[in-house]
Amino acid sequence: MNNKRDWKTIFVLAIAVLAVLSVLPTFVPGLPSAYTSIFSGQLNYGLDLKGGLELKYTVDYEKAISDNSNKLRDTLRSRLVDKWAEGQGKDPQALTDVERKTASERFEIERPLFNTLKVTFKKPEDAALLTDEVVDTIDLRFELRKEGTSATLFLSDKSIAEIKDEVVNQTLDVIRKRVDAFGLVEPDVRRSGDADVDVQLPGLNERQMKTVREKIGQAAQLTFRMVVIEAKVFDGKKSAVDTYKAANVDKAKTLDWQTDSRGAFIRSERKSELINFVKTVEVPDNVMIGYEFVEDKDPISGAIKERYYRSYNLQANAPLTGDNLTRAAMGYGEKREPVVNLEFDSRGASIFSDLTEKNVGNQMAIMLDGDVASAPRINERIGGGRAQITLGGGRSSGQQAEEAKALVTVLNNGAYKAPVVKVHDVEVGPSLGRDAVRSGMFSIALGFILAFLFMIMYYRQAGVIANVALLFNLVLVLACLVSFNAALTLPGMAGIVLTVGMALDANVLIFERVREEIRSGKSVRNALDLGYGKAFWTIFDAQITTAIAGFVLMQYATGPIYGFAVTMLIGIACSMFTSIVVTRMIYTWLLDSDKIQGELSI
Repeated sequence: MNNKRDWKTIFVLAIAVLAVLSVLPTFVPGLPSAYTSIFSGQLNYGLDLKGGLELKYTVDYEKAISDNSNKLRDTLRSRLVDKWAEGQGKDPQALTDVERKTASERFEIERPLFNTLKVTFKKPEDAALLTDEVVDTIDLRFELRKEGTSATLFLSDKSIAEIKDEVVNQTLDVIRKRVDAFGLVEPDVRRSGDADVDVQLPGLNERQMKTVREKIGQAAQLTFRMVVIEAKVFDGKKSAVDTYKAANVDKAKTLDWQTDSRGAFIRSERKSELINFVKTVEVPDNVMIGYEFVEDKDPISGAIKERYYRSYNLQANAPLTGDNLTRAAMGYGEKREPVVNLEFDSRGASIFSDLTEKNVGNQMAIMLDGDVASAPRINERIGGGRAQITLGGGRSSGQQAEEAKALVTVLNNGAYKAPVVKVHDVEVGPSLGRDAVRSGMFSIALGFILAFLFMIMYYRQAGVIANVALLFNLVLVLACLVSFNAALTLPGMAGIVLTVGMALDANVLIFERVREEIRSGKSVRNALDLGYGKAFWTIFDAQITTAIAGFVLMQYATGPIYGFAVTMLIGIACSMFTSIVVTRMIYTWLLDSDKIQGELSI
């Protein structure tokens, strides 16, 4: 039993020491580098405390679906012409432009609603050309309804909701990557509500604010660019990388220079490190630098061994864009390996054919904004407006399937190009932030002092023990915020003050229960055991109820309210630990060491 108590004491003391060591860099500047290399995290302040920029965008997913439906209209027309040609015993690929134009005049396709295509056949017998199988080759999410010589392709409410989620999440990912590319400190980008994206960027100056406003809300641009092997941008740059790292220790911790069969490149765990270094390198006008996020997985277990960004030397001019892509879908090749099937409109088909003919053996980078989603090798000229991307070997079929699905998502959502509309733009000045910090710190200090005095005056020695646990609780909350890289906001400070009251409330419940047991004639040890045991479930129920409210706030709120919810939830967990475990451990130590003799000071 004593063994168990010893381990519990060691565990609590270890947590206390780690918590103090974690928060020291925030409050004690100039600590030795050997110390800060281990405990480097500092408490981040939110937008309302530090000043900066808050933006909110709404994603126009209906416009994205509408634009994509227009592109699918061309694909549907081509499919119907192919079906008509097959019915006439002709090879669809052998039709001349005149024959295709004549065949397409046998029906009309219009878009009455953003999620609907209506086909009207001029001859009743042609209505049989449009079947569920034809619709599935265009987009599996569209459903078919036929009425005489007309037919309607439409997206159900469920499909619209799925596309909306995909488009909004993709837009969120694009905005997050753009924010990361600025190399800003503690950016906060998250989805808000149904189709909104909330962006909080603390500590920005006016120039940075202007740049962010210009770049962050642009629609995602899907492009296809050739990898330029002969562009030796990073060849011989190892010493330059080493010099840059030495001069920018905090901004280039994971930057590295490497080579492979295609030449030299740079890599880093953070994209912003690559971007900042590239600014110091001379890049030819006809070359741009792209960045690919790489997950190096074990070929057998599929476990991720490391994650990093790497650079590519790419053709600056994008000969082909997502405007020309009509459809991307996952499929399987001749050997049942996962592949990605692409289809382009007539203009895109011509460009793609010429591009692949001139670059056999080279790589083509598929990009969303400045990020390389994939860089497959061109094995032969690809004509007909349809292409197939193989994922390469060295990985299991399951891993290749995951990569194929991810690429299809990028291609399709890049093709959707959902526009974003700014609905909220607020600047918070740094002076207002400093005033808020001072006010918040004063309120926390005042709350602690009043709580300390009350507990000592009313509960005497038990109050002192409760105050020790309360100090531990505060340090533990701050340590958790540092460890989770969470930002402290003004409502977050209110959350800390609230958890102070909740922690004291728990101690009050325990102490009153202990008093009742002492009045009924129980010994000090028995009174403590019964008091803690009977108070536990009351405290637990109260904290769980508050935690549920916190989870709801964290799920649906953004900005300062989100910060309040996070701090409150951390405070609930810490106050449960300090009020029940820590105070009980202190009493056990006092009893075992005969520090408490006679009556309990409570």
